[in-house]
Amino acid sequence: MLNMDQQEIEEIPILVANETTDIKTETLSKEKFKPFSSTPNTTKKIPISIITGYLGSGKSTLLQQIAKNSNKKVAIILNEFGDSAIIEKSVTIQDQSESVTEWLDIGNGCLCCTVKDTGVSAIENLIENSKDKIDYILLETTGIADPAPIAQMFWLDKGLASNIYIDSVITVVDSKNIIKSLNDKDGHWHGEGELITTAHLQLALADVVLLNKIDQIENQDEVSKKIREINSTCPIYPTKFGDISIDKILDLHSFDVYNIDIAGTFHGAISTICLNFPFFNDVSQFEKFEKFLQYLLWESDEEIHRTKGLLVYNDDVRVVQGVRDTYEIIENGKLLDSVTENKLVLIGKQLDDEKLINLLNSYI
Repeated sequence: MLNMDQQEIEEIPILVANETTDIKTETLSKEKFKPFSSTPNTTKKIPISIITGYLGSGKSTLLQQIAKNSNKKVAIILNEFGDSAIIEKSVTIQDQSESVTEWLDIGNGCLCCTVKDTGVSAIENLIENSKDKIDYILLETTGIADPAPIAQMFWLDKGLASNIYIDSVITVVDSKNIIKSLNDKDGHWHGEGELITTAHLQLALADVVLLNKIDQIENQDEVSKKIREINSTCPIYPTKFGDISIDKILDLHSFDVYNIDIAGTFHGAISTICLNFPFFNDVSQFEKFEKFLQYLLWESDEEIHRTKGLLVYNDDVRVVQGVRDTYEIIENGKLLDSVTENKLVLIGKQLDDEKLINLLNSYI
């Protein structure tokens, strides 16, 4: 896997800051967490789902629903201190019948990394110390956070022997206010030129979108269409009070399984495009494609937020997954009968599909 540059590392946001939550659990015991190992020794890998969305979208309510309805032992990482000077994160391990609070100390309250992030290491050690009390982690970001650096951080190289892996990014949307958030010129915007808000970025990175508070709007189609203009690859589920079937949001394996459904190609501030091109007729084209991808993500002026793809040469099937300038090409993929050509899906800013397919053809 190829990793993010130092500038992005320095810009990793605080996960949760000064947000209130309605999640309440009965604390049976409380103990200061003390990591004892920098390298996990367990072979069990625990999935992490990143839950993002604007303030008031219903993230905390969703977490409460998952903890109540799932048969998993779920660790929920969130901030219970508000403005407290004690910079620690509370991790509640929720198992339907009991809860145990431990303490996860990540230094200054930020997730910052060099090769292997200290926050990631702390979570790994939490799992190592939990004695099988955890089998899923839900990580809530602050409402104004760009989830991409966090996703990159947990999307670790297999060589680091991590006992955690990122499963998916779940974006919770306030149905009544999402269009206003997308048009908020006075809010949290990114880059230059056409308006791009944090809401755009949270939708661009989504593997699944929950259209929450659906009972508060009359025209669901209008809101869904606006979301599809940004990200046409993810399912959109209407919800009230975060009530949704667990199997639609957990254990999705979004970063290691290729199962993509394109609802269409759209053009806007942030949009989705799909490049279709013939199956490779020579194994060397895999390398040529990777050189194209490296140029696209590292050297060109294109702003790419999410990359997904499928590459085929005879029985050799490879999956492409990427977040910003971090990507991975995974071998031993499975080819669906309905797929008859290579596909590359890009979610990014003001993308020109004709320009990009011409660039791709110049490499392969």
